[in-house]
Amino acid sequence: METIQITSSRGEGIAKPVNITPLSTYEDEWAAPSAAGGDFAGAYTRLMIFSDLAASGGTKRRTWPTKKRGYLTRAIVGKDFSLNLTVHVTVGAYESTVPLATIGHQSNSDGELWNRVIHHSKSDFPLFLVKNDGSASIPSVKIGVAGTKSYTSRGAATAVQVALGIAKATGAQANVVTRLSEQTTKDKARAVDDAISKLFASGIAEEHWTDRDLRSWSVGRDRPRGAKISFQVPSDEDDWNSTPRPVGNWTVTFDFPRPSIFADWRICGDSDLPRCVANRQQAERKVHESVDPGEVLNYVLLNGSNSLGTVRAFLSQQDWYVAAQPAFLDKTKANETASGFCRRIRNEITGLGLNGFDSDIVVWAVINGMPLPKSIDFQQVADCKAPLNTIAEHKRNAAESLARAPAGGQKVARTEDSPR
Repeated sequence: METIQITSSRGEGIAKPVNITPLSTYEDEWAAPSAAGGDFAGAYTRLMIFSDLAASGGTKRRTWPTKKRGYLTRAIVGKDFSLNLTVHVTVGAYESTVPLATIGHQSNSDGELWNRVIHHSKSDFPLFLVKNDGSASIPSVKIGVAGTKSYTSRGAATAVQVALGIAKATGAQANVVTRLSEQTTKDKARAVDDAISKLFASGIAEEHWTDRDLRSWSVGRDRPRGAKISFQVPSDEDDWNSTPRPVGNWTVTFDFPRPSIFADWRICGDSDLPRCVANRQQAERKVHESVDPGEVLNYVLLNGSNSLGTVRAFLSQQDWYVAAQPAFLDKTKANETASGFCRRIRNEITGLGLNGFDSDIVVWAVINGMPLPKSIDFQQVADCKAPLNTIAEHKRNAAESLARAPAGGQKVARTEDSPR
């Protein structure tokens, strides 16, 4: 970036700021006047990354040249060029490192290899809870460009993809970040970070850091705004100072908030996107209408071979759950036992890192989906009746609305007892 002298009112020369990150730029799209993140508190979201790059490359784009070298030149002097764009996101207990673009050129006695990998969009990330106390509400985003021309043992661009593949192969990703899975997400993010830092130990490095409050999150044209990243590559891979050529833009942001992990209804304001409603109250009602006891109890909290991965298995292995089963048979203390039983379910679920709304759904699912004494009317038990009655009411209202639907609408007749 050239330096231009500007004259102040006192005649003094003022130098125009120097661009110290010519290969990358960062733009904050979360402007205060359009802030719409008030529904994140107590709700879940997930990382989202999308780009404006055409999948085909586009007909109007210039092609980055692939200049071949003669065999004799390659045999005498091996050449490696690698450039990588990565974003690292930390929010609360959740961490993720995502390579967005990897560009490489190996030229040696074995031949020539051009390696170009672009991630156009990334959304398969676990949900995490933005807690009501404000924790996990300020994401930290690090945008990094790392490049080298001196990696000699193997192409760094290829090695980045290998490292990313190894991190994915070390275990399946959990659906939601909880106390059981948070360390795994951190370990994977740091493994990719370490691999990239070692691969690009010499060359050029650029970083942009930003902390943004989710309350400032905003939406534009039916999709969230965020940290907008622009990536450039040098026009001559032998010269870092050559004129940068734009590759494209990526936006790092977070999905619309949702009140539950058990149903994908989101709070989207005026958006017409599918499975979206205007406010939290409507979203919670839709979740209650759609949840099923079996699906809730079989929801996997921790992927992998761990047999305690489902909600059902996790709860049934707790000492207090086992102790409650014979205590239910004592009719003089059955209601007291049931009340404490529902409290313990809530405490256990919120202790995992889920919200109170989902803990109530689990209470409802346990009572309707696990073997418990029929002699106890849980709908009359102090610490159990609220979620049972609320969910039952919402399901009943939904069924009545469906029954009143105009001719041609689909009606579903229940063939089994309605849940409590």
